[in-house]
Amino acid sequence: MRFETLNPWWKGKEYIEDDKHIKEFVEKKYKWKSPLLQRLKLNPNNIFSLRGPRQIGKTTFIKLLIKNLLSKEKIDEKSIFFLNCDELIDFRELASILREYLAFSKEYDLKNKYLFLDEISRVKNWQKSIKALKDSGELNNCFLMLTGSHTLDIKYGIERLPGRTGKEGKDILILPLTFSEYVELIKPEIAIKIKKIEKLIIKDINNKINNARIFDSDLKILFKHYLITGGFPLVINEYFANKKIPEYVYELYFRWVVGDIVKWGKQEKILIQLMSSIINKQSTPVSWDSLAKDAEIKSHKTVSVYVEDLENMFVLLTLYYLELNKKIPDYNKNKKIYFFDPFIYHVFNKKINFKEYEINPDIVEAVVISNLARLTYTGLFPSIYYWKNKKEVDAIVKVKNEIFPFEVKYQNKISKQDYKGLYYFNKGILVTKDTLIKGEKYSAIPAHLLLAIF
Repeated sequence: MRFETLNPWWKGKEYIEDDKHIKEFVEKKYKWKSPLLQRLKLNPNNIFSLRGPRQIGKTTFIKLLIKNLLSKEKIDEKSIFFLNCDELIDFRELASILREYLAFSKEYDLKNKYLFLDEISRVKNWQKSIKALKDSGELNNCFLMLTGSHTLDIKYGIERLPGRTGKEGKDILILPLTFSEYVELIKPEIAIKIKKIEKLIIKDINNKINNARIFDSDLKILFKHYLITGGFPLVINEYFANKKIPEYVYELYFRWVVGDIVKWGKQEKILIQLMSSIINKQSTPVSWDSLAKDAEIKSHKTVSVYVEDLENMFVLLTLYYLELNKKIPDYNKNKKIYFFDPFIYHVFNKKINFKEYEINPDIVEAVVISNLARLTYTGLFPSIYYWKNKKEVDAIVKVKNEIFPFEVKYQNKISKQDYKGLYYFNKGILVTKDTLIKGEKYSAIPAHLLLAIF
């Protein structure tokens, strides 16, 4: 195999600029650079996995990491090895190619090596080759980053490498942009002036809203766009370039979800039946049994397995009921299922119901919940649930032993009745369409302002 084709920087560090993904990134109007690019420490003897939906920019992320590495004077360009595993036959061929590169690196006396294996999930049993090379010591002084569009395969494959990912090995998530990241991408001049919350208390939220409301009209327009495009960079660029989302983009994302599900032994027909039911019941508490019955699927176990896989693919998000007395989730009670990103909702709503760009309160609720849930990955909010008895609260964020409630009422008029779920907790945020009322215990805040400060 001619490695130089996939690694043009071997001819000289400046040749990274000729890379296809770097060129495409430079040409895009809206370029998202993850903060992780500067934070990650790529130390030898560690294995990182990079997971995320298709077309989220994982390969571009790798190429930008490589570009950062090349900017460091002490790193030899030949110590950085990129391999697209798309067309490899099996794990044996993968091991053979890696051994070929490692032999090549010895000729140049390269000490620390950086191996980026893209789309490794396309190689069946890929973890066998990594395990063998790791156990034999052939990967000593090597940093590995493994990526794939089949997020389940990467997740489960890494789990089969216990004790071999290194002291600093980690699972990195590249996910659709939150609304605040979306603002940063489209209107960085506004984002830089908006202060983010530091503590989940009413006083801090109100103070940050005072700052954000200066940009109310801009944020409202951006939020309407976000409800259509979601947080996928490809969709965002196509939407603003064409003033609509091209048909091929819908098909691309539909085929990604179906392709991954089918690869894991599931059926497209059952997937469509399930998605149709979830679209109809989004934001409504459901049981696996009721969902199976509504979707005309024989077993509730089938429904739970499909939903779990779709969660691991970041297609769906499940909120579980919080048992208030114990402050722990009750997994047996009804749960609420949302789409992780509004564009994926549109993909399936268009395919199933032939509707395009349908915006309704349920979509806004899903966006609010998803954006709040995303903060569980950063550690700001460790966990998020919902609660219901005679009253209901859409989201309860749990931080240590404290809980904070959010209720979404995306409607033209707000009344005291809309606060009734929050009254039970003696505090909380009512997420609205336009109404802004700040108080000491309760505040009503428009969705576009609230999500801009998170």
